[in-house]
Amino acid sequence: MDPWQLARPRIGVASLVQETNTFSPRPTVWEDFTVLVGDDAASSLKRTNTEFAGAFASLRRMGADPVPLLAAWALPSGKVTDETFDRLVALLEHRLVEAGRLEGLILSLHGAMATESIFDADTALIEAARRRIGNDTTLGVCLDLHANVTSQMVRQADVIVGYHTEPHTDMAATGKRIARLVTGVAYGEIAPAMALAKRPMLVPAEAMRMDKGPMSEVRRIGYTEAPSHALDVSLFPVQPWLDVPELGLGVLVVTHADMSGAQDFAERMADEIWARRDRMTTPRLMTPELAFQAARAFESRPFLMAHTSDSPTAGATGDDPVMVSEAAVHGPDMEVLHSVVDPLAVSQCASAIGSRVRIRVGGGSNPAVTPVIVDGTVVRSGAGSYRLAGRSFTRREVSMGEWVVLESGFHRLLVTSIPAITADPATWRHAGLDPDSTDVLVVRSCSDYRANFPESAPEAVTLDLPGPSTPRLEGLLFEHAPKPLHPIDRNPDGEPTR
Repeated sequence: MDPWQLARPRIGVASLVQETNTFSPRPTVWEDFTVLVGDDAASSLKRTNTEFAGAFASLRRMGADPVPLLAAWALPSGKVTDETFDRLVALLEHRLVEAGRLEGLILSLHGAMATESIFDADTALIEAARRRIGNDTTLGVCLDLHANVTSQMVRQADVIVGYHTEPHTDMAATGKRIARLVTGVAYGEIAPAMALAKRPMLVPAEAMRMDKGPMSEVRRIGYTEAPSHALDVSLFPVQPWLDVPELGLGVLVVTHADMSGAQDFAERMADEIWARRDRMTTPRLMTPELAFQAARAFESRPFLMAHTSDSPTAGATGDDPVMVSEAAVHGPDMEVLHSVVDPLAVSQCASAIGSRVRIRVGGGSNPAVTPVIVDGTVVRSGAGSYRLAGRSFTRREVSMGEWVVLESGFHRLLVTSIPAITADPATWRHAGLDPDSTDVLVVRSCSDYRANFPESAPEAVTLDLPGPSTPRLEGLLFEHAPKPLHPIDRNPDGEPTR
């Protein structure tokens, strides 16, 4: 008899996602999270490019009984407050108790969450889940490619997988992968053995691409040369703005009952990455002046400028208005779309549609940021949620809070009350702006824009500016991370140490 016909295992699906930038001055609080519970989570996330949706749909197709528990997520930011984290843990435990008996649990996490008092908050979530479901229930975890995978995560979970793409486009596919493995264990078809290999290195976010360059070379080795019993191979180059113990690049290999083979291949893959470490460098950075010169030299539009150092999707505050001044100086005759977070400015302008204003913007959350004065006309305002349209997190419902658009000459500035995902075209269109027709589009993003604006991305430049998500990692002060850590620590001859 087909094993799928023997039973319908009940498998819970839960997602709690936040990526912490420990160099960001803005803490993550409860109000930053979107929280969906039970059937509301399943219906809201249906057909979205998320791990939850991918796992849920896959479980149904494989004959299991998926149990929607919860989906909670927040944009990357600073450390999660202890009070907020306690509420997340309590919610997870409550939903697991309500769910009753489960043969399996799929837990979607980011893998780089830290709180005010816990360096490895994702492991704490895994441990909380394990306490509630016991050791006889299969616990599968899926992680972002930027996760900082720790030895305790591997000990607590039965199986772990991560994204295969950077920029991220395979979130739903990752959910399907973990669903297949968890159901395989539930039906007694596989006995996963996991091995983790770590290396003391960081990779700039702009150099992690899996579609080209040194990371893609290693990724291909994982596809073509994995041992015969391999079930999954995941690379975790780790997000670099995380000052925690056990920080470092990880490779996780899952095999069927072959721990030795898993460990050997994980170490080999980690060595392959380590051998390429000096090629994994930040791409050429451009000052805003040179970036506008480059924009004038290209005929195709839009020309993308990536303000990576103040990217909300990398945990920064998004309130540095430096490009307002730079665009005014270097591109006054060019159409420019850009953005800044400033809830006070939004409230001051929301009732002034059609009026000319002189207003200060920027610097509300980051004391290191200098506000600037904008002279312009308030041409539009709004609020409400919308769904993302790019290849990353497609159809996920998001909000940028209340917002206004200020027009000054050829420039349009989107001012939002909470951080916006400017790497997705839906954000601009929600504000009545066309990102495809402007001369210059300034996105606050390290990599996702490459998936969402594929035709323009090859011409994008990375701006050389300071900020909490800077690509200049050597300028960050790491206090808790292991030492030495490439490329932060180098020997007296300037060579990286191991």
